[in-house]
Parts: sequence; structure tokens; C-alpha cells
Amino acid sequence: MRLKDKVAIITGAAHGIGKAYARRFTEEGAHVVIADIDDAAGAAVAKALLDSGGSAWARRTDVRSFADVQALTEETVRRFGRIDVLLNNAAIYVTEMLWKGPVEELAIDEWDRVMEVNLKGVFLCSKAVIPIMKQQKSGKIINIASGTFFSGSGNMPHYTTAKGGVVALTRVMARQLGDWGINVNCMTPGSTMSEESVSDEVLKRREGSTEKRAFRRIETPADIVGTALFLAS
Repeated sequence: MRLKDKVAIITGAAHGIGKAYARRFTEEGAHVVIADIDDAAGAAVAKALLDSGGSAWARRTDVRSFADVQALTEETVRRFGRIDVLLNNAAIYVTEMLWKGPVEELAIDEWDRVMEVNLKGVFLCSKAVIPIMKQQKSGKIINIASGTFFSGSGNMPHYTTAKGGVVALTRVMARQLGDWGINVNCMTPGSTMSEESVSDEVLKRREGSTEKRAFRRIETPADIVGTALFLAS
């Protein structure tokens, strides 16, 4: 087991790819903390993982609130004694309707909404765990960005900009934290079938990305979790 007795906080782990990360990490022996604003779904995922023999605990967490994130990290340390991995996965994309269209037509409050979760949330969660990891002189921070950052695709100016900010923040933190033995990395998945219920529109959008790939099929969470496991191990 590559993560035996490691303590991993995964934000946004109640749905989609986050849930797949949580399942794989528990299979590898980690104590997984499911931090998600969807309290009921997070509790259901934790119960399923416990029922299958894993170690999991869910706490409702709003990554936009530093007080909430601090409370999460403090309770995690009280329960498990340490924090070895932070996987910053929470984002507005699958579970909420995301606006698409030209930059000049993007509503300001929509821009702010996405930035608060998809970029500021990564900053706040990292800010909360870094002092703990520095004290331990070890830790892994894994940030989830997006392949749209490289291509400008997807017709989502706010989403793509936020994910580009995640890449930049990762690079800064990696340089700042190496002296404490803290690894900081970023993953940039492409279009992935992470929805729990799939409409014809979603399926068509996912299928549209296959022509540009070496493997001409829709990407699934199972294609991604191995990379996260490697970076956490």
C-alpha cells in the first residue's frame, strides 16, 4: 500500500473525479478526509468507503471561507495527528451550471463566483495546511488545474483563467516550500467524463474532444487517479 496510514484531505471529494481520488487513496491505505460543501453527499461517500474497509471521514467545508478551512485542518490534526496530503480538487464545473460565451458578455458576479472557488479556494486550503506541513517537514500538495489553460478551449474565460492561476500558484509554492520537504505539483486533466448522470449534451461535448487524442475515447476518472496517487506517494 503506497499511502498506508497517510492522512489526505481531498476537497470536492463528494462528486465526480474527487470521489474517485478518495476511493483510490483509501484502497492504498490512506485516511481520507472528504471536504465538500455538499454535506450529505460527502457523508455518503465516507460511509461507502468505510463499508468497503477504508478509512474516511467527511466534513462540510466551504473552500471560500478561511475560517471553515482552518477548522477543517485543525479537526483533521486532532483526529489523525498530521496532514500528509492536500489534494485541491474542489471547483465549479460539473455540479453547477457554468456559463459559456464571449469575454465581453461574462457577468462580473459569475467571474467572481468561479474565481472564489476555483482559485481562491486553492490558495486558502494551501495557506491552512502549509504551517502544519512545515512543522512536519514533509507534505504533498496536489493542485488540479485544466488542460484548457494550454489551449484556451472550452469557451469558459473565467474557468480557464482560474485554472491558469492554479498553475502559476503551484509554481510559486513549489519554489517556496521545497526547503521544508514539501512537494507541490499540479495536474491538468483534459475533458473527463466525471458527471454522475450524463445528458446527450454532455456526452456530445465529451465525445468532441476525442478526435485530438492519441487514444480516441472519452477520458474517465480511472485514467487520472493513478497520477494523483503517484504524486501523493
